[in-house]
Amino acid sequence: MNYNYQPPSRSQRKQVPIQFGTHIFYEEGKKTEPKYVENMKKIIKTRYHMNPKSDIIIVDEKSGGRNTLSLVQYAEADVKARRKKGQEIDHVWIFYDKDSFNKDDYDNAYHKIVSKNKKNHLNSDGDATDKNLTRWHALWSNECFELWVLLHFQYSEAALSRKTYIPNIDDLLKKMGCHTPYEKNLDTLFEMLLTYGNIKNAVKWAKMLNDNSTHSKVKSNPSTGIHELIEYFQFYLKLDL
Repeated sequence: MNYNYQPPSRSQRKQVPIQFGTHIFYEEGKKTEPKYVENMKKIIKTRYHMNPKSDIIIVDEKSGGRNTLSLVQYAEADVKARRKKGQEIDHVWIFYDKDSFNKDDYDNAYHKIVSKNKKNHLNSDGDATDKNLTRWHALWSNECFELWVLLHFQYSEAALSRKTYIPNIDDLLKKMGCHTPYEKNLDTLFEMLLTYGNIKNAVKWAKMLNDNSTHSKVKSNPSTGIHELIEYFQFYLKLDL
C-alpha cells in the first residue's frame, strides 16, 4: 500500500474539520509508541496543511516509563492540570502493554480507563465521555505493541514474547522489500507500515483476536485495542478500512 506524503497544492488544501478536536496521548513506552503517533500526526498535518506549531495531537513526553496503573493515574492528574489552565480536551488515548506487569494491575488499568466514559455524557459524535465531554481510550497490547506491528503482515494467535516478535517483523519487512530493520526508535514506523504492510488487515485481525478470545479481551495473549485509534483517524488519514 503506497501513500503520497507530498504537501497538497493550494487548490487541494483543506481546512481541518472542526470535529477533529484535541487529542492527548500518554504512553508507557518512551520510544516506539510516541514516535508512532508523532509520525501519524505529521502525515495528518501535511495532508491538511496545518500550522506546524498547532497542538491538535499532543504526545505527552513525561508519561513514558510508568507501569499500567501509575500511567493511568499520571494521565488523570495531567488532564486535570491542563483543564485548570483552560485547555479543552476531546480525547485521551493511553498506550500500555502487558509485558511482565502484574495481571491485576493490567486489567484494572483497562477498566479504570473505559469506566470514565458514561452513557449520560455524550460528545458530538454520540460517544460516551466523562463529565467534561472527554472520551477516554484504552490502547492496550498483550503482550506488547509489536503485536500490532506484526498484524500488518500476518494473523497470529500465538502468545509470543517481545524478543520473538522483533526478528519475525524484521523478516516480514525484508520480504516486502523494506531495507530498514525494525527497532524501537523509528521515526517513520507509521509510514513504513502503510507502505509495506496492510493496515486494513491489521484492524480486521486485531478484531478477530479479540472476538476469538475465550477470556476477557484485556487478559488474553495475544490481543490489542490499537485498532480503535486507526478506526477513529481513518477519515483524516483517508484510509480504506
